[in-house]
Amino acid sequence: MSDTERLVVRSKLSDTVAAKLESLIVAGQLEVGAKLPNEKDLAQQFGVGRSSMREAVRTLEAAGFLRSSHGVGVFVVSNSPRRMGPVDQSLMGGFTMSDLFETRMAIEAKAAELAAQRLTDHHSEVLHSIIAAASAPGITEHDFVALDARLHRQVAEASGNPLLLYMWESISPQFAEYSHKVIGLPSRLERAHADHCGIVDAITARDPELAARQAHEHVAAVQRELQSLTSIERWRPEPRPTPVSSTGAGEGR
Repeated sequence: MSDTERLVVRSKLSDTVAAKLESLIVAGQLEVGAKLPNEKDLAQQFGVGRSSMREAVRTLEAAGFLRSSHGVGVFVVSNSPRRMGPVDQSLMGGFTMSDLFETRMAIEAKAAELAAQRLTDHHSEVLHSIIAAASAPGITEHDFVALDARLHRQVAEASGNPLLLYMWESISPQFAEYSHKVIGLPSRLERAHADHCGIVDAITARDPELAARQAHEHVAAVQRELQSLTSIERWRPEPRPTPVSSTGAGEGR
C-alpha cells in the first residue's frame, strides 16, 4: 500500500471514530465536563491507532464538542455545539485552499528546515517575541491572524534564502484571506498557537528535521480538519421523527 493510500485509509477511519465518539457525547454517555481517557487508552477502546484517534479528537474539537487543555487533558465541552456553515474554500486570484495548502507545505517545511540550520540571534529573538505576543490572554482573532502571518514570514526570512521569502510573500494575500476564514473554527486559534510554539521550539533547538516535520504537520492538520468536518456532516444521520402514540393518532382521526 502506498503512503497516499495509507493516509486515505487513516482519514476515513478517523472520520468513523469521530462520528462514534460524537454519538456517545450526544447520547450523554460522555457528559459535558467529562475528561476523556488518555490518547493511548482511548485508541485501544476504539480499536484504532493513536494517529487515527488523535485526528478524530481534533475533528470534534473543530466541531466544538471537545477542548484540549495542554498538560491537563481533553474535555467534553458541549453535547450540541453551534454548527458552523461550510467554509468557503475559494481564494482570490482563482485559487483554492487546496492550492494554498500544497504550496505552503512545500515552502514552509523547507523554510523551517533552513531556519533551524541558519538561525541568527536576531531571528530567534523576533520569533520568540511573536510567540509571546500571541500568548496574550484575550488576544483577538484579528490580532492573532496578523501575528500568524508575521511568524510565517519571519521563518521564511530566517531561512536565509531570499527566493523562499519572495515565494512566501507572493502567497501572503491568499494566506491572509484563508486565515480569516478558518480562525473562527472552534479551538482553531489555540491549536494554531500550539503548532507555532512547536515550530519555533524546533527551530531554536536547531533541529532541521523536526522543524520541517512540525511545519508540514501544522498545515496538514487544518487541511484534515476541514476535510473531516465535511465528512462528518455527510455521515451524520437525519434526526428520527418523534413517533406519534396510538392514542394520539386515534384522537386525531
